[in-house]
Amino acid sequence: MKTTTRSSVVVVGALLLVSAALPVAAEGLAFNVGLVSLYKFNGIDQNASEPKNVSPALQGGVDYDFGNGFYVGNWNSTGKFGAESRAKVEIDLYGGYRGEFGEGWNYDVGVIRFIYPRDNSWNANEWYARLGYGIFSAQYGHGLGNGNKTARLQLSLAQPLSEKLTLDAGVGFRNRHNMDGANDAFVGLTYDLGAGLIVAGRISGAETDKVGDAGKARLVASLIKAF
Repeated sequence: MKTTTRSSVVVVGALLLVSAALPVAAEGLAFNVGLVSLYKFNGIDQNASEPKNVSPALQGGVDYDFGNGFYVGNWNSTGKFGAESRAKVEIDLYGGYRGEFGEGWNYDVGVIRFIYPRDNSWNANEWYARLGYGIFSAQYGHGLGNGNKTARLQLSLAQPLSEKLTLDAGVGFRNRHNMDGANDAFVGLTYDLGAGLIVAGRISGAETDKVGDAGKARLVASLIKAF
């Protein structure tokens, strides 16, 4: 999930969206597969071709929960990463620890490896941390190694409107090493169709004066199946 520079917590944000919307197994393997109208996250188009409202991408992954707080996983997406890059697939490998404390507080910390076959120059590592309470959460990610100083903080909420419908919204703040400090925002709705099937719509965008048309606010539709 990268355009011209690394965008911290992009994948992590996606994983949190999926985990918030879908039932999560207490222990063992869980799979997900999805189709999105545009690979766009944290406000920035994740397709280096000419910016447009629709450019479908196939996404999916697998997670393993050890049942003691520790987990590992993999997430993948098609796309075109970098105008001059040959990379058309993103592979993410991650692992971490999550738990709860106090009354209603939860946390998640881990590391993630981004791999772009056919263009190793895009590969990168990041660590992330998330703190949540009720409908609110704050998550932070920072680059690891090779002088990677990119960072992003996201403040968000997920408010149930009914048993099946959830409103999610948030704002993101980047440091100057990350997309020239372009801030972003999103708002969307997620609907649980049952049997592990989720449909969602989200409008997101980032400061276009810093990232160009890739930051233009767009509506992204997605269909996700968990099993």
